[in-house]
Amino acid sequence: MSKATFFKRIALTAIAALGFGMLSVAPSQATVTAHTLTIDSATDAIETSDTATAVLTHSFVNLGSAQDSVTIRAIVTSSNSSTSGTLTMSVADSYTSAGNTAAASDSPKYGHGSAAAAELASPTLAQTLFASTNYQAVTRDSMTISHGTADRSIGSVIRLSLIAPSAAGTYTVSVYTQTSAAGAAVVSSTPSVTWTVTVTEPSRTATAASTSTLREGEFASATAAPFSGTAEGTDSSVVTAATSSATDTTAEATILVIQKNGTTTNTALESMTVTVSGPAYVSVDGSARPTSGNAITVQDDVVDSAESIFVWSNGTPGVATITVTTVSGLVIDTHTVTFFGDAASISVADWTKKVLRAGGFSNSGAFTIAVKDANGNAVTNESVDFTSSNNAIVTAGTCAAYSAAAGGYVCAPSTTVGSTSGQSVTLTARVGDPATTVTTDYITVAVGTFTLGGSISTVTLTTDKSTYSPGEAMVVTATAVDASGNPTYDGQSGPTWISSTKALGGTLTMNAYYDGKSTSGTRSALDVRVIRNSNTVFAPNAGGTFTLQGVYGTDNSKSASVSATVSDDAATAAANAASDAAAEAIDAANAATDAANLAAEAADAATVAAEEARDAADAATAAVEELATQVATLMAALKAQITTLANTVAKIAKKVKA
Repeated sequence: MSKATFFKRIALTAIAALGFGMLSVAPSQATVTAHTLTIDSATDAIETSDTATAVLTHSFVNLGSAQDSVTIRAIVTSSNSSTSGTLTMSVADSYTSAGNTAAASDSPKYGHGSAAAAELASPTLAQTLFASTNYQAVTRDSMTISHGTADRSIGSVIRLSLIAPSAAGTYTVSVYTQTSAAGAAVVSSTPSVTWTVTVTEPSRTATAASTSTLREGEFASATAAPFSGTAEGTDSSVVTAATSSATDTTAEATILVIQKNGTTTNTALESMTVTVSGPAYVSVDGSARPTSGNAITVQDDVVDSAESIFVWSNGTPGVATITVTTVSGLVIDTHTVTFFGDAASISVADWTKKVLRAGGFSNSGAFTIAVKDANGNAVTNESVDFTSSNNAIVTAGTCAAYSAAAGGYVCAPSTTVGSTSGQSVTLTARVGDPATTVTTDYITVAVGTFTLGGSISTVTLTTDKSTYSPGEAMVVTATAVDASGNPTYDGQSGPTWISSTKALGGTLTMNAYYDGKSTSGTRSALDVRVIRNSNTVFAPNAGGTFTLQGVYGTDNSKSASVSATVSDDAATAAANAASDAAAEAIDAANAATDAANLAAEAADAATVAAEEARDAADAATAAVEELATQVATLMAALKAQITTLANTVAKIAKKVKA
C-alpha cells in the first residue's frame, strides 16, 4: 500500500490461548513451539517510487530455554526489474505472556540483520517501541526475536515495507522463518507468508499547474532560490546586451520549468520542446555559448525539480520570444527577452530637482538619463556622466548604474563648497559614441539650467480661495524662501506644524518642497511637479472665519498663518428667499379671502333691506327698483373685485410654487 495509508490495521492476535498449560510440565529439551506468522493482506498496489507496507503478526513460545529465538527473513523472489526496491522491517508493537506493560527485563529482544548478536534494547510499551529511532532507522530485511527468560509466549507486530521500486510490474515477496533452539544453529521453520505487490507507472502528463519562470542571468536547477524577487511563474523583465562572443559563457537568461499535474504526489515528467522566434538560441548546457538552437527537445527527468533552459543572444539586437510546450501539447508558457544594441540616443527621462542645495552638497536623484539603441530599446550597460557649465558652482560627475525602476541612469550633481543661493549652472549628460573610435566623441543631451537655493528661512501660507462654502475642497500652499529670498532647495519635507482653528475635512498633509512650494495635494510618482490629487483637505462645515497657523524654525522662533471664511452657500440663500416669498404670498391670499367674506356679508344685508322696503310700501316701487339697480351695480363691481383678487392670489401661488 502507499505511504498515505502507511499505518494499516494492526491486528494483535490473542496469544493467551497459546497453551500455557504445557508450561506446567518441565520440557525434556529446549524448543520453539506454538509458532505462527500471518500477514494483514497478501496483495498491495502502488505506483513506482512509492512505498508499499504490510503488517506481519508473529508469535512463538520459547519452551525450555531463554536462548530460543526465531529469525524472520523477507526476500523478493520474483520481479521484472533489477531495481526491485528495498525491503525493510521494523517493530510496531510487542507483547509477552506477562502483557505489553511488563518491565524491560520481561520484554522481547530484537536483533536486525544477519547477525543475531546485533541485539537492540527493547522498550516496554507499544507506543514507546513505535517511537524508538533504533527501530525506525533499521533498513534490514531480516529480524531475530528472542527473550531473556524461558517459557514465555512472545508476540510481535512488524512493519514490512517495499520501498520505491523504480519499474512497473509484479513483485513477489516471500517471508520465511528460521528457529534456533537454545542458541544452536538456525533451521528452517514452517510458518511463511507470500506478499504480492503490483507496481504501476503513474501519470507523467503535465497540466496547467506547471510553471515556467524567466530570470535574468544563469540559474542552474540546483540554485537554492531561483524564484527570489518575484514569485514562481512570474517572469522577471529581461533586457540585456546582444552578444555573440564565444568567450562569454554566461547565459543572458534562464527559464526554470517545473512540471506539475495537480496531484498530491506530483508525478508529471514529460519531454518538452522549446522554440525561439527572434535573435536567440536555447540550450540545456550552461557552460558554452551555442551557435544554433532555435528549437530543442528537453527531457525532464527529475520530478518536482526545476529544469533549466538557458537563453543566449545570437548577437543581433531585438526581441526574442521563447515558447515551452510539452509533448502532450500543453503550452506551459511563453517568454520574451529583449536584446539591446549599441547606444544610439540619449535623453532626459526625469528631471526631479531643479533647485540644488548650495554650499557643497550632493543632490541625490536630481535627474535621470535614458540611453537607447537604434530600435528604441533601453541600453543598460553604458557609463553615463555629465559636464557642468561652471565647475566652480557644480562639479562634473558620473551617474549611477542603470536602474530598471528609475528607467535609466540616476544622477546626483554636487554643488561646490562656497557656492551660494541664486547662482545657476547648466548641466549636459553624455555617453560614449559607439560609432567612432575617438574616446572624446560623445552622444549628448542638455539637461537644463539649475539654480541654487539654501535652507528654509521664511514660510508664507496661502489658500486657493478667500471664501469657501461649507466642506468645499481647498488647497493650502506653503511658499518657502532661504535667507537670500530665493526658493529653498528641492526635495525638503513639507511643513508638519500647520493647525486650524476650526475642524477641517480630510487630512492636511503637505507634500515636499519643489521650486520653493509645498501644497496639500498629492504629487505624482512619475513627475513630482504634477499634482495627482488636489482634493485631500476640505473647508470647515461651520460658517465664519477660520485660521491656518503654526510655528517653525530654530526653537519655533517664527510663525505663519492665513485666514479664510466659510459662508452660506448659494443654494441655502436661494432656499431662504423662496421661503420668504412663499410666506408673503400666503399672507396676501389670507387678506384677500377676508375682504371677499366682508363683501359677501354686505351684499346679504342689502338684499334683506330691499325686500323689506318692497313689502313695506308698494308706492315705493320706483325707489326700490332704483335701489335694486344700484345693488346690482354694486354686486357687479364687487364680483369684478373678487375676480381680480382671485387672479392675484393665483399668480402669487404660482410664483411661490416655482
